[in-house]
Amino acid sequence: MNDLLLGKLKDLKLSGIIKSFDLRVEEAIKNNFSYQEFFEISINDEVSNRRINSNQKRISKAKFPWHKTLEEYNFNYQPSINKRFIYNLATCEFVRKRENVTFIGPPGTGKTHLAIAIGLKAVALGYRVLFTTANEMLEELYISRADNSYQQKLKTMLARK
Repeated sequence: MNDLLLGKLKDLKLSGIIKSFDLRVEEAIKNNFSYQEFFEISINDEVSNRRINSNQKRISKAKFPWHKTLEEYNFNYQPSINKRFIYNLATCEFVRKRENVTFIGPPGTGKTHLAIAIGLKAVALGYRVLFTTANEMLEELYISRADNSYQQKLKTMLARK
């Protein structure tokens, strides 16, 4: 790629195309792609790159204490938990319906694991997520009353997609 083209791609913030350009040129030559095919593949690379970056930003902003998935959760350890119900929650239909979900139970039963796993599924579906414990949330809201930022803090915590 020449410097002029690289500069223009940078100006347009097309980092996905920049990353894959040389590989795509080689593929296009090898497979005799038309200009349209080459352009379409390049645009797909950009879209894919933006989705990945967007996901990573949402995961970072969610403030998950660690990475946990539903696949890692041992439902045999907690037979009282309905696996089908949890996987249904992971579709995030409750978010679309504007419903709340609360995990209640004794320590060590996997509440945090499941909350993080469902949060990660929500991020993958394009939702913004904020992970916090009830204790942390109430403490932040209590402190925000002192500096009159309560309403703003509440809006931030409850921000929609």
